[in-house]
Amino acid sequence: MKVYIDTNVYLDYFLERRNAKKSFRIFRKALRCDFFIIISDHALNELIRYIEPKNVRFFFATLNHKLIKVYASEEDKLEAKNISTHYEDALHIVLAKKSEADIIITNNIKDFKGLFNSKIPEDV
Repeated sequence: MKVYIDTNVYLDYFLERRNAKKSFRIFRKALRCDFFIIISDHALNELIRYIEPKNVRFFFATLNHKLIKVYASEEDKLEAKNISTHYEDALHIVLAKKSEADIIITNNIKDFKGLFNSKIPEDV
């Protein structure tokens, strides 16, 4: 199984927010080989707005063998503008489709509902 993880799940973990333990469980499942994590340049760019880049690099280095990388093209960005949700989430949807993700894991289900199969961390 391949999962695309929305930036808010990473931020919960890094910033030790209310859902940090639920987010950690997702990453632990990937390390146990339950699934692969799709990481996009878009998600990484969102993360480094809030998290020290060296901490982000270290984190992903530990998961490297379970990562699938995807990059947003100009066509992907244009496609995202035609999806009826916030642009940032729309681009996540486009990249999840592009990388053939099975689900998007997010704490923000409402912005993905009806647009892509999505679940909150505790339901995965």
